[in-house]
Amino acid sequence: MAKIKLLDPEAVSKIAAGEVIERPASVVKELVENSIDAGATKILVEVVDGGKRLIRVTDDGSGMDREDASIAFEKHATSKISGACDLDRISTLGFRGEALSSIASVAESVDMVTKARSSGVGVPGTRVRVEGGRVAEVGDAGVPAGTTVVVRGLFGEIPARRKYLKSGRAELARIAEVVTSYAVICHWISFELFSGERTVFKSVRSDSWNDSILRILGREVARNLVSIEAESKFVSVTGSVGRETVTRSSPDWIMTYVNGRLVRSRALIRAVAEGYRTLIPTGRHPVAVVSIRIDPAMVDANVHPAKTQVRFLKEEVVAAMVTDAVRAALMKEGRAEPPKTAEGPAPTDLFVPEGGTVAPAPGPGPVGPVVSGEVGTGGGSDPGGLVSDLQRTLPLYSGRGRLDLEIEAEPLPGGLRVLGQALCLYIVAEGPGGLVLVDQHAAAERVRYETLTKKYDAGTISQELIVPVTLELSPKEAVLLEEWGPTLEEMGFDVQPFGGNAYAVRAVPAIGVRLERTEAVHDVLRDLFALGRVGTEATAREEILKLLACRGSIKAGHDMGWKEMHDLLRGLFACDNPKTCPHGRPTSVTLSFAELEKIFGRR
Repeated sequence: MAKIKLLDPEAVSKIAAGEVIERPASVVKELVENSIDAGATKILVEVVDGGKRLIRVTDDGSGMDREDASIAFEKHATSKISGACDLDRISTLGFRGEALSSIASVAESVDMVTKARSSGVGVPGTRVRVEGGRVAEVGDAGVPAGTTVVVRGLFGEIPARRKYLKSGRAELARIAEVVTSYAVICHWISFELFSGERTVFKSVRSDSWNDSILRILGREVARNLVSIEAESKFVSVTGSVGRETVTRSSPDWIMTYVNGRLVRSRALIRAVAEGYRTLIPTGRHPVAVVSIRIDPAMVDANVHPAKTQVRFLKEEVVAAMVTDAVRAALMKEGRAEPPKTAEGPAPTDLFVPEGGTVAPAPGPGPVGPVVSGEVGTGGGSDPGGLVSDLQRTLPLYSGRGRLDLEIEAEPLPGGLRVLGQALCLYIVAEGPGGLVLVDQHAAAERVRYETLTKKYDAGTISQELIVPVTLELSPKEAVLLEEWGPTLEEMGFDVQPFGGNAYAVRAVPAIGVRLERTEAVHDVLRDLFALGRVGTEATAREEILKLLACRGSIKAGHDMGWKEMHDLLRGLFACDNPKTCPHGRPTSVTLSFAELEKIFGRR
């Protein structure tokens, strides 16, 4: 009996559609691209329940006559190319002829009304209704020039796909990202996104993308952007990049376009980041809008059915142009700072033991204690520069300095004796069982996590700010804020609308660092939004506490003072579970005396 069978056409259509249509945002992307290709000057996107129940896209583009509208839902029906030879010179956003047929294959119904702009006044438009992937009705419609497509019940007949969709607001956030991204590059088109309850985003036609960037990224970011420009025989690079003082905790705000197409290119994102090398701290990402115009023969947009990836003929040349353009713009502004060394948190970001005080950042001298001035705890100075070149990790202390500290300090639990810090990553201590290495970040995370858990259980996790912080959120972030509202309030945030895309933050979780800077609060919210929905309510709370603990903990590369190391170890050994961080990594390892003797060949 034969095991290989030919699938029926309906199954084939749904499988193929899955490569193009992954979620409601995919539908919006394909329809908006069709509207742009049709020469629209106005595009309205309306969604209900994040697009799961309904998506309506209306434009005033060129429209279609009866003949074209009747075959628009056929597979690979397109007006963009006429044959395989055209794939080498694609100049439109759409070209595969898969969008409408793929959407119809995974929706309960699709209605399209359209009228060609060239039609006479008395000529009616055309209505096409598709049900179950097949054209069910074609008739007249009294409509203005342009096209409206209405998609109902996305994945209604495919439960396996529908169950993986997120909540309505989460899907709306993805749609907002698509609409706002195209509003930047197609600034001559006015865009509006309406969610069935309110307008999420609206832009006006403009000669430049400045207005769209202002509406999306906010006033503070917009006024800290500088223009970039570069040109060669086949490639031109234009855009706006943020000064090195404007950074984010993720690369989400690096928007890259190739010939007007929104793309997700790792090579271009790396090229932008390379332009900031040594100018921004490790772990931070710039804000950038980069548009590349390139000879269509030198770029392949037919890499993936979703058309979000491209392949360049000379990728290294394009990337180098982007990097050079970014660096040149930053240098021209004269705002570039000297190269930074290993990143360390600001004095207000240091570990604070429960009931203790902030340990200030070390001065220019050695890390450990000094009898006069206690340089290791930030209390001394080095006016003569005599100790500026001394070793900063695993310092050598005078016997008197160590003796004074040991007399004054309380003994550490477990008979530990701190020796110093290695690589600005580990606390080195001696214990009864051997040499102990403590991961300073993992240990601080464990202490912070258990502290936050106790504060949450006691209802004291919220900390009111003396001066409220004002945030400017993008449309996508504003939607996610609504999605996370109750959870954020439960975890200690008090965030209220402040007009437009501005929000006032009056309280934050007491994570042990001062979340009083706009950037710090914004980063925490973005990290929370990135979590997505996590299982049960208890699981979500645990994941949020882990994230907050990580955000408030000592980072790798932080140069710890002597007292700070002792305080951290005391806090760690006071924890219910001192052996691992909240993510399961070990907080410390011990090299026994026997292992050390074996390493050095002493046994």
